[in-house]
Amino acid sequence: MLKRLLLLITLSVSVLSPFADAAPPAPQSVKRALTLTPETSVATAFLIAPGYLLTANHAVRGKQRLYVAKERDRVFTAAKVVGYSDELDIAIIAASVQGRPLEFGQWQTFPRGAETFVLGFPKIGNYVSEKRITAGIFNGDQKFRGREDWFQLSAEIQRGNSGSPVIGPDGRVYGLISHKLDAQKALQKYGDFPQNVNFALKSSLILNFLEGYQIKVRSAVFDPVKELRPYQVFAGNQDSIFLLLGTSKAD
Repeated sequence: MLKRLLLLITLSVSVLSPFADAAPPAPQSVKRALTLTPETSVATAFLIAPGYLLTANHAVRGKQRLYVAKERDRVFTAAKVVGYSDELDIAIIAASVQGRPLEFGQWQTFPRGAETFVLGFPKIGNYVSEKRITAGIFNGDQKFRGREDWFQLSAEIQRGNSGSPVIGPDGRVYGLISHKLDAQKALQKYGDFPQNVNFALKSSLILNFLEGYQIKVRSAVFDPVKELRPYQVFAGNQDSIFLLLGTSKAD
């Protein structure tokens, strides 16, 4: 029954040819505040290699202009989509930005019950927050339409968290925020209001997706000895997390 309550992901594969014309765009800065309109998408992206970031595909689909910045009040840099999959709800964007590329953790080594941290830019109504971190645990796998590409986590997320990295206690990325349970529909249908039932794409699927693209990313097995505190996770990774805005109309 939960399957029907999920925000559905389009299951038709759409992947661009591996990095045809995929060089990062020339630096282009927007030295003005970008006005949020009902058509403006707000999401999060994170750096995976010099000049390349990952985000959720539903946040960039159909957008004419994309911009990224490390904070909402910073100068925004133009970005462009260079690879995507509707099936996995994942997109690669290129932008001339600086930062430390995040390292991936190998999913098969990530234990159930491990702490999870989500870094991103939550959007509540028309308000986009500053960069935030929330904490939870890896609850378990999520089977959806016969597939187990996603996992459930209890860290709190909002709309602007789409595309946020899910970071383990060892500081590595084990997932990408994709969707959440529709609590309003659950309340209307079952009289129950679930909280913090959220889902992320597993790092194994992310790494498989990236294999078709000529981007070098780092990955390693889960380190059970390394147990970072939330403030350490935030301090060590905040420079790699970007606010992503998309507009449906050309400037």
